[in-house]
Amino acid sequence: MDEPGDSLTMSTVFSNDSLAQAAVAGLYVKIMSSPKLFLNGGMSLYPALSADELQRANLPNFEDQFFNNSISPTNTLLNTNLWKAAYTYIYQCNICMEGLQKSTGVSAALKKQLLGEVQFVRALCYHYLVNLFGDVPLALGTNADVNAMLSRAPVDQVYQQIVADLTNASEELPDYYNLHTRPTKYAAQALLARVYLYTRQWGKAAEIASIVINSSRFWLEPELNNVFTAGSNEIIFQWVPVGDRMNSAEGFIFVPVNQKLNYWLSKDLLDVFESGDLRRLKWVNPVTIGTTTYYYPYKYKVITSPPPIHEYNVVLRLAEQYLIRAEAYAQLNRVDSAVNDLNAIRSRAELPVFSTTISADECLVRIEQERRIELFAEWGHRWFDLKRTNRANAVLNSKGSSWSTDDQLYPIPASELLLAPNLGQNPGYE
Repeated sequence: MDEPGDSLTMSTVFSNDSLAQAAVAGLYVKIMSSPKLFLNGGMSLYPALSADELQRANLPNFEDQFFNNSISPTNTLLNTNLWKAAYTYIYQCNICMEGLQKSTGVSAALKKQLLGEVQFVRALCYHYLVNLFGDVPLALGTNADVNAMLSRAPVDQVYQQIVADLTNASEELPDYYNLHTRPTKYAAQALLARVYLYTRQWGKAAEIASIVINSSRFWLEPELNNVFTAGSNEIIFQWVPVGDRMNSAEGFIFVPVNQKLNYWLSKDLLDVFESGDLRRLKWVNPVTIGTTTYYYPYKYKVITSPPPIHEYNVVLRLAEQYLIRAEAYAQLNRVDSAVNDLNAIRSRAELPVFSTTISADECLVRIEQERRIELFAEWGHRWFDLKRTNRANAVLNSKGSSWSTDDQLYPIPASELLLAPNLGQNPGYE
């Protein structure tokens, strides 16, 4: 794996509070440096193309490969925007962790907070890497020679590290940060609840999601058009865009300019909205080009704007925690509790509530549907949900003859295989 050429000099950068804060702030600037990168719109775009959410215009062939589930190991976007970006952030996190741990000039309280922040970011990176690629190298240090020789760690081992990082972060981070623009204890717990759901630890998923829900720090925004605004009370964590005019990456990617549309929602997705669902009215927008009307994601409304910025990049929000807890409860056969959480989401969308007398199996079907609608075109949820529930083959076969079960994992970039000889390729891409 490549290490970035702008490595920090630890003894200088972590010599006092202000320089240490600047180093971690620099990590966030790097993450937000360009739309369509790994943690800046990339996870809302590429997995949505791979799943059954998005259609695309005649864009470069590298994006075609995601939509057609025929990704080449030489795909430039795969390498630069996903793999290399992720490991650049991880390497930067590792530098910050080592520098902070060795520093004698950073105050104890700030050291604790910043360590928690970079542990959260590292866990976030590994969470997406392991769900995109399966087994991945677990780089926890800054020695380039050691990292270059790493083999791929099993998924379970990567998840163990993710849980360890998030558990530590939840103990080190403060409860609150202005507008939730830096990771907090609740951000770490929200991601941890998701990780427990993905690893089928239902009791822990329900327990941690309950902590976030019951914290009284967040609540479901009653007005759907306010959910993704910078001051939304539903947001647990969001990135601050870089630049005077830049708002969210998703708004920049999905909202058309002068009727030039790059992506639109699939008919399959549009057809599963229930009649009267306010999310269909407020989070989906039409544009007519020639004689054809297309519908695009409209959770974010702004492409760019003069200051002040109206929309940040929402990473974690409370609605997902209700859906995590609902699914965990259903798996534990606590159907009445699961339905109550599901109904909290449905009531906001002004949909009829479900009866608590439905079966656990029916409840799980309805949770899948609710997740599909609530979280569409958002951080790859649909792609990851189809895979983790073993539904990908059944659902995505309808995309055409190109679908193969091996397509559930992205290939390891070919250029990385040359740099790191112990990686090995995913099945179907040799």
